[in-house]
Amino acid sequence: MPKNWDGQCRLLETPARLFVDALLIDYKDPLFAVLLITGMVFVIAFVSYWWGIYVKSRKSRRLQRFLRRFEIHGVKKSLDTMPFNPAMTRPLVLLARAYEKSGEYNSAIEIGLYLLKHCEEETTTYELMELVGTTYLHAGFLERARQTFLQILKTNPRNAKVLNDLMVVYERLREFDKAAEVVEALAAMGGDVEDLRDYVDLQRIIHDPNLPAEKRVEGVIDFYRRKGRYERIVFEYLLRHEPRRAWELVDQANIEELVDIFWFLPASYLDYDRIKAIPKLKAIYGARGDIAPAESTGWFLIDLLNHLRKTGYKEATLQFAYLCTRCKQPFPLPFDRCPRCLALESVKVESELTKESDEKSINLL
Repeated sequence: MPKNWDGQCRLLETPARLFVDALLIDYKDPLFAVLLITGMVFVIAFVSYWWGIYVKSRKSRRLQRFLRRFEIHGVKKSLDTMPFNPAMTRPLVLLARAYEKSGEYNSAIEIGLYLLKHCEEETTTYELMELVGTTYLHAGFLERARQTFLQILKTNPRNAKVLNDLMVVYERLREFDKAAEVVEALAAMGGDVEDLRDYVDLQRIIHDPNLPAEKRVEGVIDFYRRKGRYERIVFEYLLRHEPRRAWELVDQANIEELVDIFWFLPASYLDYDRIKAIPKLKAIYGARGDIAPAESTGWFLIDLLNHLRKTGYKEATLQFAYLCTRCKQPFPLPFDRCPRCLALESVKVESELTKESDEKSINLL
């Protein structure tokens, strides 16, 4: 190393240091620190402002692409010519909800999509998207409902109601593996999902195309013996596919809750030995006329029909309606989930006496 190496380095360092000192004020000067901090704040604020505008425009473009995917044809276009005013938002939301509850789904969807095109408030946008998705679900547009709910969950993944509705979509599409994933997501959020998990497990057994028929029957029986739940689904399935096995379990069933299933059961499906051994079943089929009229069981309508049979009057029968115990909405057909509020195990069977000639038998199997 040359003897004057340190001196040469100092000579090279001096111009650079002089340049920096000329460009910047001495770092010990407090005015320089103030200017530096002010400049940094300005840069950060500037970048944040434009980043917010970019994110908002990206969300807007994504929403517009989503809306274009679901344009409705054949629906009245009265809203298209209406100038938008933010004060209209809340009344139109209420109107859309009224249409949705009354079953006028096209009108509800039209209003929801119109508001989504013009609304800029984020919370209202998600409320409208949820309304549109729920309306698609009730109207039977399952794929549109699925895409709507997934769009919401991209930015609001902890929305429990949307997750529940998405699970119903997967159930109706019979994609039970995906429904089970949604159940686990709800469980991770701290929700009580035991009833949902059992329901999805039972539906997976019933609709598994890879299971032989006898394995599905055994799976349903094993589920019922372990859980004792969803009797309507279990007995409808077993009486349709393996009546003999259903009669083996009938002494564990709540007969009064399943009265319509047993009432409409074809005579060829009956196990008379089991029927005569269980008083309520004996009363049902005595009232129907398949066996001799039964003695009183304390079940008013069935006892009344048995009494009429004893007197020789055979023109009376039963008709049934189905009430959701949660939303109190009546329906003409039985259900696993309430068609209105989507509640599980909420069906209540209501019986009414009617004339045989006025009522046509409907085979529920």
